Amino acid sequence: MLILASLGSWLPFAIVTLFIIFFSITFTLRYQQRRHRDYLVTFVCSISLIIALLTASLLPTDVILVSFMKNPNGTFKEGTQNETTRDHIQRYVEIGYYVLYGLVLVMAFLVNPFLFFYYEEREEQEKISRRICAALKWTAGFLIFLIVLIILGIFVPQLATLPSDNSTSEWENIKYLINHFDSSRIEDSISFSIFTLSIIGFFLLTVYTGYGSIACPLFLIRGKRSAQLQHQTIQEQLADIQNQIKILRDRYPRRVKMPSRERHKLEELEQKEAVLSRNEESIKIVRRSLFFKCRFIYRPVQIILGVLLFLFALLIFISLLLSNINKCIHFVSIKHIFAQGNKTLPNPIDIIITWTGKFYPVSYIVLSLLLIYIIVTSLFGLQQLGIWYFWVRMYRFSRGRTKPQAILMLSSLMMFIVVAINAFVYLLIPQYSIYGDQYYASVVNNTTVIVQPCTQYVTTDQCEMTVMGRIILRFFYKVWFFGAVYFILSWLFLIVFLISCIMKIIRNRESNIQEYTVESFLEDDDDSETEPLIQ
Repeated sequence: MLILASLGSWLPFAIVTLFIIFFSITFTLRYQQRRHRDYLVTFVCSISLIIALLTASLLPTDVILVSFMKNPNGTFKEGTQNETTRDHIQRYVEIGYYVLYGLVLVMAFLVNPFLFFYYEEREEQEKISRRICAALKWTAGFLIFLIVLIILGIFVPQLATLPSDNSTSEWENIKYLINHFDSSRIEDSISFSIFTLSIIGFFLLTVYTGYGSIACPLFLIRGKRSAQLQHQTIQEQLADIQNQIKILRDRYPRRVKMPSRERHKLEELEQKEAVLSRNEESIKIVRRSLFFKCRFIYRPVQIILGVLLFLFALLIFISLLLSNINKCIHFVSIKHIFAQGNKTLPNPIDIIITWTGKFYPVSYIVLSLLLIYIIVTSLFGLQQLGIWYFWVRMYRFSRGRTKPQAILMLSSLMMFIVVAINAFVYLLIPQYSIYGDQYYASVVNNTTVIVQPCTQYVTTDQCEMTVMGRIILRFFYKVWFFGAVYFILSWLFLIVFLISCIMKIIRNRESNIQEYTVESFLEDDDDSETEPLIQ
């Protein structure tokens, strides 16, 4: 029975792993420059995405394993009644988390920075040896930062102490959880380093996922602008620019010297003409494509999918809002607010996923779909917004046109976001992410046996916590600052969600092509692809 339960948990993970490998390689190849494709960048970016996505995909397996340990009547199943056996099963999951976290640190602090600066130096240095030396110098800074994090991780978590001036019932529940935590300094060091990255990742998640989670459904519902009207607008603008160029040239024949001011104006008009000609070529290709001609077939499906995703995004927003309000209602201390779960207000998505736990593998599929939705909308947000340094756009991501530095930056940002997803899921569905659909039996008045679901507010040894739940609660108790920052950023996520929803509704619909501007046209002039840029 125990072997079948373990197989039922790990077999879906193996299938998901194959899908992750396929997705990571396909995604990297699809976005990387076609003409100047570098297979070393393809390999490194694919590995980065695979490691990050595997870290997130362990959570459904973690939850299913602890759920399989209990019967619906609250008793442990045969083979899991021994605590040593249960610890042995979860040990493999814990090793998996820490191995993947260690690989994330190596990729984020060593491999990706080295390749990024190597390609940055390519534009200035021709010799490979000089480029390698320059990249190593910059990577050394990341290595020093990693070493500092590891040292801090060894000592900082050990400074945590239980407060002695709080005896509230809420605190007693949290204290019961904390007293069951134990970890080595190596685990604390890895956790400190990875959760430092996850703070960056959670901030990125609030911006890109907060925008993408509502922008993606609205994009599917609203669709794109009319290609015919867009083509007419481009033609009218192009005709106007060409007319201005003709008037200016007629004013100054070949033998008449053109003033510098007029010459500069002519150059600007010619650049605009080239940009509009490129955009016109792109929109013509779109209108001739088979996909565009079949739009009346797939458009209804697109709208239905958009409505379903919009309802799902709204469910996430409401659940996170109610979860945060619950934490504020039962506030104990800012130091332990992250450990406070649902108690008064219902959490819709937590209730739904916990209920589906009765029907395996529906619960695994639903939780996996939640993670997939967060990851896909994060990618959508990254593609739409790009990477900005204050008001300057550093990189933009386009299919088949993304530079090596940009694709490396994209894979690194996705690693940060995916590392933060486990903590975000805990904030979103605290009960299910910690206990799954476990139940426990309690005796009332020495006669009546009542079966109740396991929650954070139950002080009993009959409930088995997930490995991720134990890692998160243990670490954020020891270093409370991280948990407080996560809680504050979760409110920022809700604000970004609302603002993005309003902006997406009032703005014009998306273009059928990724339109060039004069700046982007000049930027891509040296290494532009022969194919027009089509969304």
